[in-house]
Amino acid sequence: MAGCAGSGEEQLEIPTNLPPICRDIDFSANPDMREVCGVRKAHNKAYKNIPQQRYLIKPAETSIVKTGKKLELRFQNSLPIELTGGIVDDLRFSQDLRLQRVTNTYDYHEIYNKASGERMRIFKMGIPTEANRTYEFCFHIPEKKGNARTRNRAMGTNIDEMDCADFEEFVAADLAAKKAEQEAAAKR
Repeated sequence: MAGCAGSGEEQLEIPTNLPPICRDIDFSANPDMREVCGVRKAHNKAYKNIPQQRYLIKPAETSIVKTGKKLELRFQNSLPIELTGGIVDDLRFSQDLRLQRVTNTYDYHEIYNKASGERMRIFKMGIPTEANRTYEFCFHIPEKKGNARTRNRAMGTNIDEMDCADFEEFVAADLAAKKAEQEAAAKR
């Protein structure tokens, strides 16, 4: 009588809130570290909603989490942002890829309006995929409302998605204003 052997690679349920020391560990090669890091075997292999995570190189502590067919971009101390479009199918997740950081681009700008005294914080991210495509996303970080004791200040920041054409327009206008300011200062 022949027994049925399992497949070579076991399915692991890896939490999306791993401490930094556990993020670069291969839990298939180091099974003794699973319990310490909160990793366990996925008992029901038909269950498809086990979250999978990949970290980005910039900014620190930023990751993309996939649950089923849904992708979320997660920044530290902010609410998750759902990613849509072709990236959902093009970005791959596996145990081996979990150990590789996504080499994204990150372009951050703080724009000050001296007349109104307002500050605008915007950034653009380029996220490459295994399908050799790079998807660009642009965001606006609103100012926090309230004070240190109110819920809006204490809870995570809600980052807003913005059109990348608007991002480029704001950055170009800010650079032109700074250049005009420098030329005016040089004439004095």
